[in-house]
Formats: sequence, C-alpha cells, structure tokens
Amino acid sequence: MSCQPEIVTGYVDGALDASTRAEVEAHLADCEACRDQVLFETELRARLGTLPAPEPHAGFETRLRRRLQRERTGRFRLLLPVAASLIVAVLWGRGAAPFVAWELARDHVHCFSAKSLPAEIWSGDTSIVGAWFEKRGRILPYIPETAGGLELVGARLCPLADRRAGHLYYVARDRRVSLFVVPGSVRFNAPFGTKTRGVAVRLLRVSGTVVGIVGEAQEDVAAFESTFMTTVASAEAY
Repeated sequence: MSCQPEIVTGYVDGALDASTRAEVEAHLADCEACRDQVLFETELRARLGTLPAPEPHAGFETRLRRRLQRERTGRFRLLLPVAASLIVAVLWGRGAAPFVAWELARDHVHCFSAKSLPAEIWSGDTSIVGAWFEKRGRILPYIPETAGGLELVGARLCPLADRRAGHLYYVARDRRVSLFVVPGSVRFNAPFGTKTRGVAVRLLRVSGTVVGIVGEAQEDVAAFESTFMTTVASAEAY
C-alpha cells in the first residue's frame, strides 16, 4: 500500500480488519513518515486522556439525547465511545498551531522524499498556478515566482486532518522549500515557528490568509520568508 494517513489513523484506533491491519504493518516497516504518524497520534491520544472534558454549549446535552433517541441502534451504541474520543481529539487538535505545523512538515517530507514530486500542476508561472487553484475553489494570496533564491516549479492540493491546503514547491539545486496556503482557522497570535520532523516551519498571516513555510534548513526558511514578505508588501502597496 501507499501512504494513506486516514488508514494509518484507523490502525492507531484499532478500527481495521485483520487483513488491512497486516497491510499497514507491512507498510510501516518501510515507511518512516507513517511510523512517525503512528507515534504522534498514539502520544496525542495519551495526552488527550489527561485533559479535562470540554464544557458543552447550553442545551447540548438535551439535543444530543433527543438525537440519540432517534438514531440509537446497537451498532451506534458500540461506536459512541470511539466517536466521542475522535470528537475530543478534533476539538483539541484542530487549528492548534503545533499540530498544523506538524502536518505541514509531514507533507513536505513526504513529497520531497518521493522519487518524483507529486505535483498536480507543473509551472513556475504564478498566474497559471493561481488559476489552477481557483478552478478548485481556492483563492491564493499573492505568491512569488522566486523567493530566497528558490524558484516555483509546481503545486498540488494536499490533505490535512480536517482540510486541504495548497502546497507549492520551490527548489534550487539541493534546496527545497514548501509554501502552504492553509484554509480555515489556525490558532496563533504572532508568527509561529518550530522545528518538527527534522524540518523548520513558520506559520504567518498574509492578507488574512494563513501560510506555512517549510524547509530542511532554517536559513532557507528565513531567507524565503524575508523575500516573500517584502514582495507581498510591495505588491499590496500598488
């Protein structure tokens, strides 16, 4: 099998049948990225177990009881604890800057460790790349064709846990930087920086949109960010 984050999550949850579980275990033996996902999600669930239960909105319990009365079946009752755990995990992790940064780092490593980049659009022309995303319901902020000495070569939509982000590839010989355009909410105040999965990650807000810059070298990420933000500011001034 190939890397399939949803199935790996099912493996961590113990929700796979014996045959699929065996396929995943065989894949894990050769895939460091998926092994890291298993480790991260296992540790995440352990941490979630120590968190206090979130306070529901007013009337939530009454609405939930009414819905359960309508939909309750034997199978639903068995799945309810699993569903509750997943809801808590989503409430805790969705939008947290460290979790989003980890997801972006994972996709960067996955794409650049492949034999060939899994781009869905090959172009260094920002108007072509922007039009490709627009046809798929994504409006990109200003994106540069070059930044920090790296050139745009292609892009794709990459699946995260609860959304799909634009992933743009920038390369220069043996240097690689990913620029992610992340839809939805991400919780951070000032620009957020971290190192995870062996790569540097920066989360910024540009023109009201969250972008992530990921690279193997901290200096590449810093140079890309500097050039990118300067170019964006100049473009918005006109």
